[in-house]
Amino acid sequence: MMRTATIMLPAVANEMVQEEIVKQLAHVSRAISNPRFQADGQHIDLDLDDRAGEGVAAEAEAVATRIQRSLRRLDRKVRHRTPEGWDGPLHLVGEAEGVWSSGQGQVQLSGAALAAVVGLDTMLDRYFSEWSPARLQTPTLIPAEVLARCDYFRSFPQYVSFVSHLHEDFEVIGGFRGRHQERDTLDEASRADLDLPDVCLSPAVCYHLYHRHASQTLPETGTAYDVAGRCFRYESTNMSDLRRLWEFTMRELVFIGTESWVLTQREMAIERFVSLLDALGMPAEIRTASDPFFGAAGAVAKTYFQLSSETKFEISVALGEERLAVGSFNYHTDFFGRAFAMQAGDTGPAHSVCVGFGLERLAHAVVAHHGSDPAAWPDLLRAG
Repeated sequence: MMRTATIMLPAVANEMVQEEIVKQLAHVSRAISNPRFQADGQHIDLDLDDRAGEGVAAEAEAVATRIQRSLRRLDRKVRHRTPEGWDGPLHLVGEAEGVWSSGQGQVQLSGAALAAVVGLDTMLDRYFSEWSPARLQTPTLIPAEVLARCDYFRSFPQYVSFVSHLHEDFEVIGGFRGRHQERDTLDEASRADLDLPDVCLSPAVCYHLYHRHASQTLPETGTAYDVAGRCFRYESTNMSDLRRLWEFTMRELVFIGTESWVLTQREMAIERFVSLLDALGMPAEIRTASDPFFGAAGAVAKTYFQLSSETKFEISVALGEERLAVGSFNYHTDFFGRAFAMQAGDTGPAHSVCVGFGLERLAHAVVAHHGSDPAAWPDLLRAG
């Protein structure tokens, strides 16, 4: 059974602060689900498991208050706002046609949902082709050591999906087999049968590129990649239909080179995407944003830096009162260049930019605004 708890902030939170708070609250405890602000922008309702103690709501209030106090002096910068669709009705409430849930955060696609993914993928083919990038398909698995070098375990530990296997021991394997002859789920004893994971499911496809070019000197003139792959981020109780999956598809345009070169490419990428975003006919903005750093010491400082320095611009689509991030333009400075000893010619550590799109999220937005009939969709999703 669930109950609703309400927490109150010291003051009214602006839209940007509300978004940052909601990102974090589901990770305070698995007993929390569906955090949402009331219309006054100061009270937050949480669905709590009846078994949750009173301390869970108090901890959620402390996290939300800390985020608000740290970000109160920041305002969001909007680079572009589409002209159409802000007053139009949504064609979708709930799940899109052609989505079948295989399990928590896992879907199979057919019908309109699959058609939208294919159309968007083709649209991105044309968009990426302006840079003539090298194409790369990445694996699902990524070494845990690589994620550690990417600072993922310190910044986003809540999202990590570890991969393990049974100890390579005949007695352990035989015991596991025997205990599961009549079971449909793993037993608790299985924890002791598993090796310490040394690989994970990849949370972003660009990480594979930095690993690929570790300890290399890349051209000062810059390198561009078109990378596609399946990604995995455990979103706890935030998971819901195509908007927030555990397993999803990423298309990324990655630039590695000097600071001036990668920033020039990011600016070009934003400018060139504006016309595509307008042509999609959805209410959307390109605006400053931050990644959901884990809410421990230093996390809010990272969020503040990312928002204030404009290292991340996201593509945010309005779904009624909700906002859905469907893509982003990220400048990593020389962080990955230093972490993986990548050099940009003789200029020092390489800088990088990643232009990324979540195809399932984009597909959800398309069907929500244009319906399940592809004949009614914008022309650029139906062009061959």
